[in-house]
Amino acid sequence: MMSLRILIASTLGLLATGVTAQLPTSGIYAAAPDAWLLGSGREWHFRTAVSDMPRKLVFRDPTAAESQVVEKAKLLFQKSSAKSMALFQGTDVVWLGYKEPATADTRFLSLSVGKTVTSMAIGKSICGRKMAFDSLVGKMLPELAETDLGKATVGDLLKMSSGTWEGNPDSTIVTSRQDEQIVEGRQSFFDLLRTAKVSTAHEDPSGAKRKPGQEFAYRSTDPLALGVLINMATGMHYAEWVEQQVLLPAGIARPAVIGQDRYGFGQADGNVRMYLEDWIRFAVWVKESEAGRGCFADYLHEATRTQVANRTKRFGKLFDGYGYLIWTENRYLRDSYWAVGHGGQRIGWNHGNNRMLVAFSNAEDYMDDLYRLYREWASLSD
Repeated sequence: MMSLRILIASTLGLLATGVTAQLPTSGIYAAAPDAWLLGSGREWHFRTAVSDMPRKLVFRDPTAAESQVVEKAKLLFQKSSAKSMALFQGTDVVWLGYKEPATADTRFLSLSVGKTVTSMAIGKSICGRKMAFDSLVGKMLPELAETDLGKATVGDLLKMSSGTWEGNPDSTIVTSRQDEQIVEGRQSFFDLLRTAKVSTAHEDPSGAKRKPGQEFAYRSTDPLALGVLINMATGMHYAEWVEQQVLLPAGIARPAVIGQDRYGFGQADGNVRMYLEDWIRFAVWVKESEAGRGCFADYLHEATRTQVANRTKRFGKLFDGYGYLIWTENRYLRDSYWAVGHGGQRIGWNHGNNRMLVAFSNAEDYMDDLYRLYREWASLSD
C-alpha cells in the first residue's frame, strides 16, 4: 500500500512540485496518484502558447494485423493502472483510451518523461551553438567552478555521469525541508545544485571520489543542472526555451504547463503537463527529427542509442543502456528507446519504423506487459 502520509500530502498538493524528498510508491512499485498525474500544475508554473500550425493527427481504424495488437492493448489498459494509452503509426492514431477521471481534456504530468524533453531542449541549444558537449559546467556557471559538479561537461550531464552524489533512494536530491523552501520561494533549483551534498563527487566504497564521465548514476542532479545551463546560455528561462524550441515545433494544439521554481529555473528533471494528443505530437516530432538530416538529427541519432551502460541497474532494471536522457536497450525490444517517468509514464520508439506508444499510469506494476505489447506493435510492418 502507498504510504498514507505520502498519499495525503499528494492529495493536498503539498508535494506538487514533483521534486520531493520521497516519491510515492504502491507496494514495491513506483506510483503516481491522480493528484500528481492529472492536473494543471501550480500558479507559478509556465503556461505555453500553442502552435500556429498544430500537427494534424489522423484517427483511423486498425488494419487486420493491427487489430490483434489493439485488442491486447485494450485488455491491458482495462486491467492495469493506466489512465491513458495510445498506439500510433506516425501521425495515424490507431487506438487511444482514457480511464476515469482522465479524459481528452486532462493534462498528464510527465514526471521523468520530462528528462527526455530536456534532452530535446539541450540538443537545440547545442545546434544553436549556445553550448557544446564539452562545455564545462563550472565555466558556464562560475558559482559551481570550485565544485566537483563544475568539473562535469554538458555531455556528462546528458549521460547522467556527472560523478556527483547518487541522490536519495528514489533518485530525488532534496530533503523535505528543501522541498518546502523551493515551493515557498526561499530557494531555487540553482541554489539546490550549489549545496555541498549535491555538488560534491560521490565516494565509492573504497573512499575514492568518482570522476565525471566515469559511471552512470540516475538522479535529478544532472537534468536540473542542464536546465540551469539553458537559462544562462540562451538568456531565456528553461520553460520559454522548451516552448519555443521543442513544443511549438512539435505542433502542440493546446497550452502545456512547464514546471519551474519562482525564480524561473526549470524543473528539468521532469515536470511537463500536456494533453495526451499533444504528447503524441511530441513523440511524432522526435521520431521525424531523428529520421531527418542536419545537426539536430545527428544529435538524436546519438541521443537515442546507448552512450553509457546501465551497469548497476539501481534504476531502469529492464534497460541495459542510456543515451542522452533517454533509456535504451530494453530487454523486450533491444532496438527501442524510451522516455520513462516515475509511476508508469512511458513513450516508446524504435529505430526500425515509426510505430510508437504512449502511456500514463498510476503505478509501474504492469511495465513488463507494456513492453511486450510495444514489441508486438513495433514488429508490424509499416
